[in-house]
Amino acid sequence: MSSIQLYLDFVSQESEVDQLIDRVVEVAGPPATRAVHTLDDDLASEVVNGMLAYDFIYDVMILDELGNVLADATKPRVKHPVGWLTEKVIADSKTYSAKLLLPGYEQETFGSIIFKVDLNAALSTFYQRSTLVVLSGMLRNILLVLLLFFAFYYLLARPLIQMSREFRSIRLDMPGAKRITVPHPDKNDELTQLALSSNHMLDAIEETFAKRLEIEQDLRDSEEAIRQIINELPAMVGVRHLDGRLEFANENMASFFGRDVDTISGLNVLDSHLIVDVESHELDGQSDRGNVVEGAFEGYFKGANGERRYLQGNVKPIVLHGETLLLMVMNDISERKETEEKMEYMAYHDALTNLPNRMHLVERLENEIRRARRHHYYGAVLFIDLDHFKNINDSLGHPVGDIVLKQVAQRLQHSVREEDLVARLSGDEFVVVLTVLDQELDMAGLKAGEVAEKIRKSISEPYPYDDITLHVSCSIGIVVYSDNESSVHELLRFADTAMYQVKAKGRNAIEFFNLGMADKVSHQLKLESELHKALKENQFELYFQPKVGVTSGRILGGEALLRWNHPERGMISPGEFIPVLEASGLMIEVGQWVIEEGCRTLSHLARAGLWEQGMRLSLNISPRQFRGQSFVENMARTLEETPIPPKSLELELTEGVVIQSVEETITIMTALSSMGIDFSLDDFGTGYSSISYLKRLPVTTLKIDYSFVRDIVEDRNDRVLVETIVTMGQLLDLLVVAEGVENEQQLDILAGFGCDCYQGYYFSRPVPLEEFKQLLRRDQSTEFAGQGGI
Repeated sequence: MSSIQLYLDFVSQESEVDQLIDRVVEVAGPPATRAVHTLDDDLASEVVNGMLAYDFIYDVMILDELGNVLADATKPRVKHPVGWLTEKVIADSKTYSAKLLLPGYEQETFGSIIFKVDLNAALSTFYQRSTLVVLSGMLRNILLVLLLFFAFYYLLARPLIQMSREFRSIRLDMPGAKRITVPHPDKNDELTQLALSSNHMLDAIEETFAKRLEIEQDLRDSEEAIRQIINELPAMVGVRHLDGRLEFANENMASFFGRDVDTISGLNVLDSHLIVDVESHELDGQSDRGNVVEGAFEGYFKGANGERRYLQGNVKPIVLHGETLLLMVMNDISERKETEEKMEYMAYHDALTNLPNRMHLVERLENEIRRARRHHYYGAVLFIDLDHFKNINDSLGHPVGDIVLKQVAQRLQHSVREEDLVARLSGDEFVVVLTVLDQELDMAGLKAGEVAEKIRKSISEPYPYDDITLHVSCSIGIVVYSDNESSVHELLRFADTAMYQVKAKGRNAIEFFNLGMADKVSHQLKLESELHKALKENQFELYFQPKVGVTSGRILGGEALLRWNHPERGMISPGEFIPVLEASGLMIEVGQWVIEEGCRTLSHLARAGLWEQGMRLSLNISPRQFRGQSFVENMARTLEETPIPPKSLELELTEGVVIQSVEETITIMTALSSMGIDFSLDDFGTGYSSISYLKRLPVTTLKIDYSFVRDIVEDRNDRVLVETIVTMGQLLDLLVVAEGVENEQQLDILAGFGCDCYQGYYFSRPVPLEEFKQLLRRDQSTEFAGQGGI
């Protein structure tokens, strides 16, 4: 209001100043006009000085019509007390001008008068009044403010300050301990309502706070119970964020990572230094279309002590405080995993050499065959068998043999590449799988042969043991894959067949499998199956070839020969099925049948009176049957079950069987000799003939091989050999029997050498039992006695 009053007063005062200026111009105008018109300098000076007489005019100037100064004057300005303020609010001076006109010449200007006004002087009265107004207004307002201050302080501010202090003094943990003082209990004003409402609110807060404390205590008790339960669990339990940072973990998990429950938070279980090898898709916290993957995981983790442990667990998403976290439950199954790995290793590896076994070999070879066919390259399978390895076991014992097998395994591994496979099948049999040899069959075969030769030379290197040096050679069969659709087992069989071809040719060499071998193998397998059936269905029978005295022409005994009467193919040559019996191991069962059937025949002939004293029936014994663990026991049981005439049974052995292990052979033959069994050395002169072992063996008969007798008439060398054998037999007091006598000339030469006995087509082919019985009857008749042939 004071400002409005001052403004209106200023406007009024300014109007008054303007009116005063107009009157000054009106008074000074005519004389100034005359002075300009008459160019009266004195008059002009009087007008100027007259105008300066006004205290608010300080500069005056009279100009003629051409703008020339006719008269001017200036006086100093009086310094006004409020000048410092008016300079900032309004201008402190103002310039006025007026045109000088003569009466009757209003359209023509004769000059002008210009003067400056000191507004501070012109408005001094206004400034005095304004100062009084402002000072009185300020005093009035101060008094009013003080009055209002005391009124509001006592009526409002002081009670509010009191309530504020009381609010600040309220304890947050005990909101109901204090109450707000009601300032005007006898009034129902706003302060009273505020105090009463605040007290009601404190009561409500107190009650709510008490309930909350009770709930919190229950929650703490429940949380502590749950924490104790989780900590007592044998499993590792933890809650982590999607990025792997742990939010919580029980004592087992914290201990595993080398922390405690209070410091485990924040540890990132996905750090590479903690995870060694995890087999899962869930542990990394990836999401699929916004849904967190959940499921099982397992793998190796590194514990606090740096030891690798195998953990198995599950991940499940949970929501806590609006955030999706992952609950992990893990168990340490390191011992079980180690046991499983050991069992798996044992299932796929050989216990002695630690090489892959047959199961591992089959699985790996199947994969290699598929890979070779897919990428169009060739590999090879090498079947390796150690030559005469049984001699080491028999002479030095199995522990020494095991040492040699381990060294062989090491040499095989050093002879091939890392990507190749070396496996042990059984005993002294090994298989090497050469992978990715070449895309050309010829080059693949050449490389396979080079590796095989390297293996053969490596195995042939000496094996030092104690004070002796052992030597072992090997036979290697090779088959190249995959130029056909052969299976794993067929490839192994083909390689095995090629290896046996090496054995048949003299051992310590390499042989590649070919289609001719495949046809032979297929035929042998079919024949082997039919031989099993023949044994069950009694398709075998014995044929008998008489042994005849060279000088007397009388039958001195016979040789029982195995024949197979096939129900569809008829009689099958022994040369066709005997090797299959030997290779398949079926010869042991068939050989036992031959012994039992031969004893039954001897018993039958003796009862029929056809077998005279001194006559002997020869039975051929295979090497595998003779070396069998129960051969002696089986012979004793057979002789007990089927009694035969004394010294009527003779077992024929080849020189190869005898020389293989002389001491063992002598032991077996001595045991059988005590049972009344004689022995004949078959095919004498074709193998390892040696007088040094011959005189140690309980042999009663030497048999000259038919290959010497066949050309005895034309070949002088054969005659010399036969004569030498006959002479040796006579010197050793052995009965000498010549095989394969087919004509009289051969018989005459043998008689001239002093040979004791012969057998062959000249007298009779091998015949069935009934025909053999007829020959015995005829031999006993006087008509048949002394005849030289049939």
